[in-house]
Amino acid sequence: MRALFLAAAIAALALGDARAAPAIASGAYENTLLLGVDPATGAVSGYFDMTQGGQPSFSCIFYLKGRVSTGSASVDTYFPDDPKSDRIRGTLSAQGAGKVRLVLPNDHGGCGNVWQFADPGEPADFAMQTPRPWTSVRVVKAAKAYFYPSPSGAHGKAYMVKGDGVGVLAAQSGWVQAEFVGEKRTSAGWLRETDLYAP
Repeated sequence: MRALFLAAAIAALALGDARAAPAIASGAYENTLLLGVDPATGAVSGYFDMTQGGQPSFSCIFYLKGRVSTGSASVDTYFPDDPKSDRIRGTLSAQGAGKVRLVLPNDHGGCGNVWQFADPGEPADFAMQTPRPWTSVRVVKAAKAYFYPSPSGAHGKAYMVKGDGVGVLAAQSGWVQAEFVGEKRTSAGWLRETDLYAP
């Protein structure tokens, strides 16, 4: 009898795991959405940066942060240079393995011409392209932010420019270990925290 009860309990647990809500995962998503989730705190941060060429060109750029709870998060979105007056609150939710949806009540300036987040008829869905173990996402504010091989000494040749988004792997006093996922390669190393916008 006890064996039957244990077997039933294990089966119920397995079924519960199979039906568990999908999770928001860290990594680089299609159409230049970066997301980082800290498993210790549930904090989620991200960055969307998309420009459509032509004359004139249009840009849709904003940072996001919030806290994940059962597969979704209420997030504040804003331009990194203007976190107060540009703030729009929205919802980030998992839509299955490696898929997320970002919904805003209205679009940031420029987004309506590039990628809409406020159109209920065409939700802004994103599929994972490169999963990464990022605990957060930060944005470069310096004209040039060089990668260092360690939090001391001389920097290397690789650098980021203002407005680039990076995934954070670790942090220590005054330094952030980060990755930039490019179209052809990934650059990694330590960045000075003063070269980045505040999280």
